[in-house]
Amino acid sequence: MHPTKPCAWFLTVCLILVSIGLVGCSDDDPIIPDTGDTTLYIWPDTPDKLMINFELAYSEMNITEYENCLHPDFQFKFTNNDIWERADDVNSTTNMFAGNSGEDSQGSPRMGVKSIEISQFTQELDWDTTLPNHPVFPSSEKALYKVTIRFFLENDYNTITISSQQLFYVMPEEVDKGNGTTQTRFFLYGQQDLEGEGKGNEDMTWGGVKALY
Repeated sequence: MHPTKPCAWFLTVCLILVSIGLVGCSDDDPIIPDTGDTTLYIWPDTPDKLMINFELAYSEMNITEYENCLHPDFQFKFTNNDIWERADDVNSTTNMFAGNSGEDSQGSPRMGVKSIEISQFTQELDWDTTLPNHPVFPSSEKALYKVTIRFFLENDYNTITISSQQLFYVMPEEVDKGNGTTQTRFFLYGQQDLEGEGKGNEDMTWGGVKALY
């Protein structure tokens, strides 16, 4: 009888398995991380693709992608016919997306925006070309959208909801790709705020929310 042999055999097997494991974990077989591109933004070579990017940037509060959507001559037209130039709009939107506090027209403070939820962003009319003599957005393509947006303020129970129609105006530009060629890219040339439907908790317009920040 040799009672130690089974133990020795078991120990030998264990050492073999451990050595195999070490080989499998050697530097010759590095672990490759998952670096799959998860970005959802697409090259806006059509008006519809541009609006997909615009909606996504707004809901994600991504100021960089929001600015990428805007034409250098972008304008926002309020319901009272006041107009913001691109710089005004970007300044307000930057403050909003950063969660900075704002104030209303009476100077009363308003809490910053914590998150934005777009529950409806539906195109209601096909894209149509404006006339060259359009007073604000000449020779552009426009479409009517129905939007419902909820702005969650610093404490989640305090929200602003807007429900209205919006006119969006887009413009194609040939963009230099850096290799001697160009590619068509659409930009948001303008947005025209329309009166809300009275369904929001404060019955505010999109422009009214912008003006807070």
